[in-house]
Amino acid sequence: MKKYFKQVVFSLTLAIVGISFSPMMVSAVDWNATYNTANGGINVGIGSNGSMSGGWQTSNPYGLPSGSILGILSNLLFWLLAIFAIMGVIGFVLSGIWYLLSAGEEGMADKGKAGMKWSIVGIIVGLSGFIIMQAVSALLSGGSKTF
Repeated sequence: MKKYFKQVVFSLTLAIVGISFSPMMVSAVDWNATYNTANGGINVGIGSNGSMSGGWQTSNPYGLPSGSILGILSNLLFWLLAIFAIMGVIGFVLSGIWYLLSAGEEGMADKGKAGMKWSIVGIIVGLSGFIIMQAVSALLSGGSKTF
């Protein structure tokens, strides 16, 4: 009975996570892309009429962004940090579920505790790496004495 209950809870959790990240949840976004005939650029803004500040503008006819390599790499690192944080939170939640579903079984409870500990350690290491990168960037660029 316990094994069946664990399988049902795991299946429901997996289904909820799968539905949360489905493409239909993302399709409700209004990208509001327009083509600028004056300079051949494409204006993209997220939200109703580009209301959010997260848009970009391309000024070349190829549709490519005109950002610097440093900007592209920093955006890539921010995306990787976000993915890393999401994976850490998911690992922590799954470890908590293992711990709650252990029902007194020592091996599974220890596995849940160890998973929680190592997901916290992983998040701390990832965030400290980000903080060190920001500190080195601020010190080498000479822009600010504070981080």
